[in-house]
Formats: sequence, C-alpha cells, structure tokens
Amino acid sequence: MYALTDSNLWVGVVSGMRSIPILILPIFAGAVVDRFDKRKLLAFVRVALAIVSIIQAILIALDIIEPWHMLALALAAGTVVSFAMPAFWAYLADLIPERSLSRATALVMMGQNAGEMTGPVIVGWIIASAGADWAYAIIAAVYLLGAVFILNAPKGRFAAPDSEDKPAYYESLKQGIAYARKSPVLPWLFIMNASVNITGVAIFPLMPEYATKVLDVGPVGFGIMSAALGIGLAIGSIIIAIFGLPRRVIWIIIVSSFIWDFGMIGFGFSRFYPLTLALLFFMGIAGMFWVNAITHLFQREAKGPMRGRVMSLYAIGMGLFPLGWTFGGTLSALIGNEMTLIVSAIGGTPLVLLAMLLAPGLRRS
Repeated sequence: MYALTDSNLWVGVVSGMRSIPILILPIFAGAVVDRFDKRKLLAFVRVALAIVSIIQAILIALDIIEPWHMLALALAAGTVVSFAMPAFWAYLADLIPERSLSRATALVMMGQNAGEMTGPVIVGWIIASAGADWAYAIIAAVYLLGAVFILNAPKGRFAAPDSEDKPAYYESLKQGIAYARKSPVLPWLFIMNASVNITGVAIFPLMPEYATKVLDVGPVGFGIMSAALGIGLAIGSIIIAIFGLPRRVIWIIIVSSFIWDFGMIGFGFSRFYPLTLALLFFMGIAGMFWVNAITHLFQREAKGPMRGRVMSLYAIGMGLFPLGWTFGGTLSALIGNEMTLIVSAIGGTPLVLLAMLLAPGLRRS
C-alpha cells in the first residue's frame, strides 16, 4: 500500500481494514466452530488465505493492483482470520490434556513470537530479491502446506459430530451467549482481556518516539528496544513450556500485571537507555505470563462442545489490540507521554484486583 500511495495514512487504513472483521465476527464464528470438525475449518481458513495471497500475487505481477484491491483483500483476509482464532484455541484445548495445556499454549506462543520476529526479515529479503509477487506466492504455498498438515492431525476429544442432529445455528449462538452469562468467571475474563488490550498497551505506539527523541538512540536503538521486549517474551514462553502454570493462575495474572504496569511507568520516566532495555525485557517476561494465564483460564472455562463459542470471546478481546495503539497515540497527543503511560497502567492491575473483589469464582481460578 505504501508503494501504491506513498502514504502512511493508507498503510494504517489497510491494516485497520483487516482488523474490522476480527472485532465483529468471532462471536458468530464461535458457533460455527462448535458445529464442524475444527481441523477441516482450520484447513479451509488456510486455503482461503492462500487464495487471497495468490490473487494479490497475480495483481502485482500484472501491474494492475490498485489501492481498493488492497482494501478488499485485507477485508477478506480479516474475515477469514475471524474464524481461525476461536477455532485454533478451541482445537488446541481439544487436543491437549488440561494438565499440559499451559505448556502447549506457551510453545504455540513462542512459535508465533518467533514468526513475528523472523517473518518480516524473510519476506523483506524475498521482496528485495524476487519481488512482492513472489513473496505473496510463497506465502500462499506455506498456507497450503499448513492445510495439509492440519488435515493429518488428530480430531481431538471433542470433535463435532458428523451427524445432521445439530441445533440450528441461531440456537447454537444463543446457547453460547447464555453459557457465558451464567459463568461466574467468563464475563470478568472478557472485561479484563478487552480492557488491557485497549487501555493497557499504550507503550507500543510511544516506543519509536522515545527511541528517536527522548533517548536519542535512533532506529538501531529502537530495534534493540524491540528485541529486548521480544527476548523477554521468548524467555517467558520457555519458562512456561518447561514448568507450566500453577492450578490457580489468577496470582500469575496479578503479579504479571503489576510488573507490566510499573514497567510502563518506569519506561515513561526513564532517560537511561540500559534501564529502559531492562524494563522492556522484564515486561516481555511478564507479558508472556499474563497472556498465557488469561488464555489458559478461557480454555479451562470452555467445556467440551462449547469451546468454540467461549474462545470467540477470547478472540474478540485479543482483536482489540490495534485499538490500544490508537488509544495510546491519541492520549499522548492530549496529555503527554508520561501521563499516558500512568493512565494505561490503571487499566491493568487495578482492574484485576477489582475483578477479584467482585467475582469470587475468579479468586479460585
């Protein structure tokens, strides 16, 4: 999009277009997930994403791609991914015994973080060497390979029956909403997850400004700051993969929220680069523990045939993360960086403590 328009605004618009379906559709996708074989649904998602990538590759190769093509393809990809998120986390809970679920989740997140760090480098090299059309073609091939792998995986313990004796889709949706409302834990888990992803991540849009204007370390220094956070996330994943999480993970959420929030405040007032790197490193560890713990609680509350519908609530909360960037950038323009990070911290630990006070079931989680 930047090559087509020479505009950062359009880059943001196309990214936002992909996020719109992820904010709206997972609640409906969850009912679909519980009605079909999750493996086949995940394979279909990858085939659909491969088709989107192939179309993009052809348009670029023929030199006929326009900005509206990018917007339409981003919307299509976001729609498909809306089904992938609840399906994947529900399938993982079907596949792995509960005693090993936190370790499996940590391994998955470690793979995701590794992909997010190395993927742009690999794709950037392909674009520089062969062109963007070949990059999209190779991405499509990887999606198709993933579909083959998933279809050869086990069904899981709670695979949807192949019979036609299923409730109507609308009834499945109503059952999922009723199940979540009756749960003493799920509404508070959703509020915590959504709130933190909107108000508790204001540090991310501020990091480039701190690197260039506050700490004066430039683009290379910004890259090292991002790496410090990423290394912390990776180490957190390794620790959980080896040792797992305790049965009562709410204390993990409290401690990790405390470390993340005070790390943000320290980052806001730090003018010493090594201290900033140390804060980001420990925030990365805490952030991985927090995400893993909240994911584990959702999976624990998602029982058997309700898993897809419950994990759709998790997917919506996580899908709000791009709005956190908007929140942080907008608030910093109004009240300054330091006050923005203090306000952002209020959306973390205090909310968790309030949830524990008002939800006895959460205290036992």
